[in-house]
Amino acid sequence: MTIAHRRVLVVFAHPDDETLLTGALIPRLIADGNEVHLLCVAPGDDADLFSRMEQASAELGIVNITSLRFSAADNVSYTGTETGMPPLADAPESAVAHLIEGRIAEIAPNIIITHSPDGDYGHPDHAFCHRATVMAASSIAPTVEFYALAWPRFALSLNRVVVRLLSGFRERGTPKTPAVLAATSTNVAVTHVYDVRRYLSQRKRAARHYRKEIAQGPLPMRLLEAAPVALQSLVLGKARLSRVR
Repeated sequence: MTIAHRRVLVVFAHPDDETLLTGALIPRLIADGNEVHLLCVAPGDDADLFSRMEQASAELGIVNITSLRFSAADNVSYTGTETGMPPLADAPESAVAHLIEGRIAEIAPNIIITHSPDGDYGHPDHAFCHRATVMAASSIAPTVEFYALAWPRFALSLNRVVVRLLSGFRERGTPKTPAVLAATSTNVAVTHVYDVRRYLSQRKRAARHYRKEIAQGPLPMRLLEAAPVALQSLVLGKARLSRVR
């Protein structure tokens, strides 16, 4: 079953999520005749990062970007005074959901896609964004098809091992990595599986705009992003979606 000839809204927490999580899926959806819009919930107030998100999105073929201007939970330098918006983790989910409702009403999508319930690799902002988007879509667009990213069990198991290792390293005083939770495997049915291997080169071009963020990320991310496309295809060659409703 293929999503085709629809208006798709992808709702993600941070700049770089659209590329690192769905940088091959989005071009595949566009190749199938879909129009893809992006809502970034927590880009903060970094003008350079927002500009790089725009450039990466253009590489992927996204037609429109909108944002809510919250800050990322692990952005310790953000005070909330520049934009008048708090860090995402400090905001009430219902308030964020209400703002997402407004964007859904403006874009009028046929399809909504967001993070997995577990926050993909366990990021608390991703899980928060999933819950807020579910709340918003249920209120403003109850008939719209809704999908969450889905990850294979082996990836979630590997993530738990990596999180434990990183936690141990942090306790020994090594530099702190972005906050993650140990993602658990949720029993959700994968309803769509896309072969996206031919779009990995496009993803890699878009990812170049996030060199700074990748360099500050955990070691598994750095190794994966540094790998040639042929090796990336072993991990990223298939994109999976789970029908939420």
